[in-house]
Amino acid sequence: MMMNLTRKRRSTEKVTLADVAKYAGVGTMTVSRALRTPELVSAGLREKIERAVAELGYVPNLAARELASVSSKNIVIITSSIHSTENALILAALQQELAQMDVQLVILIANNSQWLKELINYAPLAVILLNLDYSDIDMTWLVKSNIPCIDIGAKRPSSFAINVGIDTLETMQLMLNYLARKGYREIGLLSAQQNLSISQQYLENWHKALLRKYLNPHLILHSTDPMNFSTGAKLLSDALATWGKVDALVFLSDELACGALFEAQRKHISIPYDVAVVGLGGLEVGSISYPTLTTIEIPYAQLGKIAGQKLIECLRQKNKEIEPHFISLPVKLLARNSA
Repeated sequence: MMMNLTRKRRSTEKVTLADVAKYAGVGTMTVSRALRTPELVSAGLREKIERAVAELGYVPNLAARELASVSSKNIVIITSSIHSTENALILAALQQELAQMDVQLVILIANNSQWLKELINYAPLAVILLNLDYSDIDMTWLVKSNIPCIDIGAKRPSSFAINVGIDTLETMQLMLNYLARKGYREIGLLSAQQNLSISQQYLENWHKALLRKYLNPHLILHSTDPMNFSTGAKLLSDALATWGKVDALVFLSDELACGALFEAQRKHISIPYDVAVVGLGGLEVGSISYPTLTTIEIPYAQLGKIAGQKLIECLRQKNKEIEPHFISLPVKLLARNSA
């Protein structure tokens, strides 16, 4: 199915209510009722109609339901979190870039598998996926709806949209190559509560990058606590207590890493002489910490800016085909005093 979903997308072909009814084997009134008042339709019938909507990529005409005009101005940004510093930086740049357009930005928090049903109700002019995991069913609807779609975050193995992001394997390799050159061999990875799809890619590529250097990839410690300074401080203590002697600690965010640096000062642990500390993100806090934080700079603002520019291009080329492709942004190693 994946290969079929990477075809060119055309923005003119629209699925009608009648198409959904025919596909589901029911009447148009039944489909309309299931979409407006699903509680009045049996569970079995509702599931059949929802499947047809997803597989055909049907977008309701909200004008007929007095909820929106035919020419929707909603650009829906779907993400699992707006609290992370990383997503906030991307959103700020994205919003600034789209300010020139007469559109309304809607943020949809996808904290469960039902986000697609909510999205359909907005009749979006365009969709932006921000560090989001999605299923094959979600992808099928997005492709067949022919709605312009931008996918921001990590590089996807097979993209159906314009994918603006970074290569997480290259990022992990850049970090580990630096640490290996410095002579670090026992390297641990520390992470916290992260709902972003890019975090899963970091973990997967951490294993690949370490195995390529014949290093132990199993020193991993995860906390279910929020990703902040306090969690970073606790992770440092837990890592040293669990692993004993370790050469370097890599944190999947600068906030966690700086929390570890604060805790190291409190406990009189000498960084980088007792243990090296590395972050990920390139946030400002790392440049003023003590010692200053070695990290990988991720161009968050640039991700938002380029995603906005590409979306504007798509919207202005209404009847042209959209070719799915990956736009890779470079990351940069900031070698400082913590490693």
